[in-house]
Amino acid sequence: MKAKFKTTCISCNGEINPGKEIAKDNSGKWVHKHCLTEAVELP
Repeated sequence: MKAKFKTTCISCNGEINPGKEIAKDNSGKWVHKHCLTEAVELP
């Protein structure tokens, strides 16, 4: 899924800019797709 808004990755504390690939972690927080250890698939 692509980010629609600017936010911060809770995994690496890096910026997530609109258009970047993101995913939800096990706690339901948005992280960079490459920071995710276990993917939670979204439609």
